[in-house]
Amino acid sequence: MKKLRSVLITNLIGLVVLFLCLFCYQSIPDLMTSKMSVSHREIQIHEKKLKEKLALCSTESLKKMQNAGKEIQEWNRLLSKTGSHIVAEVLKGQGVFWEMAHYPLNDAFDRETYSQYYYHAHRGGEHGHFHLFLRQGGMGEDILPLFYDKRNATLNDIDTFAHIIAISMDDEGYPIGLFTTNRWVTGEDWYTAEDIMKMVDRFHVEHTHPSYVVNRWLNAMLVLFKPQILDLIGKRDHTLMQYREGIPLKEILEDHNLDVTSETQISLDVQMQLIQELLEERERSLPL
Repeated sequence: MKKLRSVLITNLIGLVVLFLCLFCYQSIPDLMTSKMSVSHREIQIHEKKLKEKLALCSTESLKKMQNAGKEIQEWNRLLSKTGSHIVAEVLKGQGVFWEMAHYPLNDAFDRETYSQYYYHAHRGGEHGHFHLFLRQGGMGEDILPLFYDKRNATLNDIDTFAHIIAISMDDEGYPIGLFTTNRWVTGEDWYTAEDIMKMVDRFHVEHTHPSYVVNRWLNAMLVLFKPQILDLIGKRDHTLMQYREGIPLKEILEDHNLDVTSETQISLDVQMQLIQELLEERERSLPL
């Protein structure tokens, strides 16, 4: 009798696991990331400071940013009509969502532009985040790393890469923040902030895996929030310089007590509102 009971319990557990794997993978993200997540509706942006930063951009740049923002808003609108969003799209068909695992599986990589990204989750205050990279083949011949990762002994177009930026997402698939990381977090090769800034315009995923919408959305995010991204990249190196005076940079890059090197909250709606205001103000100031 005890043996039969044991067999029944084992079979029941197996059925529950199978049910979760087959039918509940889309709800797993909420279960696996049960930490409190900030909603994009709760983000508070210092609009005066941000407007001053955006005012430094040329009118041409502001228009490019506005067009990118409109594309992001349109993709969000279209996805919402089917009850989906950017995060759901990148996770679609990927099976159970586990913390730290990469989505899509084996990352998304454009072999023509050498752009790469993945989505995963492990931090509080967000559902998860995208990590965006550029590999050596897409950087230009004049850009070389200061230090190679210990796994990369020589320069190689595929194996050598830089982390550009990470994009935090909320449970509804909206962007809520941007941040940069220390070298050990992603295992990247280490480039100067000035060189990373040059890479922002070079990131571009043109294929359809895992989702054409997600790829276009990420491309547009780097355009819309370029001022904040460039600022964070600069702050990354400043953080490292101030972290521990007298400590060799190589040691700081592997210090697991330092993971995030710069971070800021973002709001799609506020960004678009302020860009619109600046463009209207400049239009009114033009001579008749």
